[in-house]
Amino acid sequence: MADTAKYRSYSRLEKLMQNFYSLLKTAKIHQSDHKLVINGIENFSRSIGVCMDGDSLAIKIVNGRLAIDDEMLPYNTITKNLIDNLVRYFDIRGLEGLRLLQPIKQATAKDILVFMRLLDGCRQRPDRQAWLTKGLDANNIFWVEVITKPKTKQPEKTEEFLYIDKAGRRQRARKDYSYVMASFKEVAQKVTGKGRVGMRKTVRVVQDLVRHLIADDEVYSAISTLRVFDDYTFSHSLNVAILSMCLGKRINLSRGTLERLGICALFHDLGKIKIPYEILNKQGKLDDSDVKLLEEHSLNSARLIIKLRASRERKAKILLPPFEHHLKYDLSGYPYANWQKPLTLFGRIIAIADVYDAITSPRVYRKSILSPDRALGFLLDGSGRAFDPILLKVFINMMGVYPVGTLLKLDSEELALVISSSKKAGEKRPLVCLMHKDIIGNFYKGKIIDMAERDTRTGNYTREILETYHPSAFGIQPVQHLFSLT
Repeated sequence: MADTAKYRSYSRLEKLMQNFYSLLKTAKIHQSDHKLVINGIENFSRSIGVCMDGDSLAIKIVNGRLAIDDEMLPYNTITKNLIDNLVRYFDIRGLEGLRLLQPIKQATAKDILVFMRLLDGCRQRPDRQAWLTKGLDANNIFWVEVITKPKTKQPEKTEEFLYIDKAGRRQRARKDYSYVMASFKEVAQKVTGKGRVGMRKTVRVVQDLVRHLIADDEVYSAISTLRVFDDYTFSHSLNVAILSMCLGKRINLSRGTLERLGICALFHDLGKIKIPYEILNKQGKLDDSDVKLLEEHSLNSARLIIKLRASRERKAKILLPPFEHHLKYDLSGYPYANWQKPLTLFGRIIAIADVYDAITSPRVYRKSILSPDRALGFLLDGSGRAFDPILLKVFINMMGVYPVGTLLKLDSEELALVISSSKKAGEKRPLVCLMHKDIIGNFYKGKIIDMAERDTRTGNYTREILETYHPSAFGIQPVQHLFSLT
């Protein structure tokens, strides 16, 4: 029986690699709407679904052989040509292998095709691996990792993030984002069913996220600008988790406490999955029944957390903050206007991160959207009433006068995207990347400048800020540019 099971496993892996190689060849010679390409993508996606039962699936060349998740594909008269062709294909491109990550299961046909063509195109490049990685980043393809041979001894795992250069840290952050997003989606999709879903995987990926965030919260604060319009509930929850943990780090919470805060924030809007899509995205004013249903989502979040398959102790530690996040600092919010107990620390933190991300996210029902700097002003207006004034002050200092992702109009008539705080001590002006348009209207990054630079003759700033915008007003996705910077 064991041999039969292993044979079936090999057959599935062999089919996966056949579909992979077939799609590579088809995508190279046919247009995206060609029937062979469409069928090839469907076959490849189907094989991924059958073969990937964990967080990732690694395709590697080991001593001239093909290995899938360290399982050597049998080399025989049937597989010989396929293996030889794939080994040659990877060798020509200087690749040791590829690691496909779990979010590939949700990848669109268009993204899979872009991936295949980038893989094929890197052959002609002198810096093949760097070109491929940059192309994947530029196209927001987070679900594949290029495997390269280690050149030096790897640092200890607990310290690994400190040894990665900035580009590597950005790539790591994007992968963390994808891992947590996929895990949260899985929980949300299963928890509405009759069965009970565990949260062990979610805890594990949040633990990794915290470990890396502690080493470089600036990178993770930047990736929280990612807005996925079609997946708003999921991306919002993850952004709130990241911002909450960044704030938690600023007030010196321990690693274990940050992990619990991250789980609470990730699940804070879980109850929205029980609200009809038509109400969540309704344009115009909600009627009283819609408002009542919507205001139950924080209570529903607590109810769904109870359904999770986890210890009572673990669930007890994460149950209250998701329920609290709309109660407001003065307890005038919902779902219970007569709530008497003071809010927990986690509830107060999540409330700040939740509103900030919500009012800086484009939504179909919202006529206007606040730029990040104006969003901070909105929060400040609610200090002492809606938000804890001390935590809010820490949050505003953390984000800066011009938060990462703010779009600026300069007196030079240039547009600039805020990418970081100034490198000059004591300055509140940001580091920005100038944004330029190509001939078809797409924005691309230009020179990086420090807005704290001064004219050596007059002492005045070399550039002044005239106006701030939300990047979506110009069709700009900040992460696409922030994470392609070198």
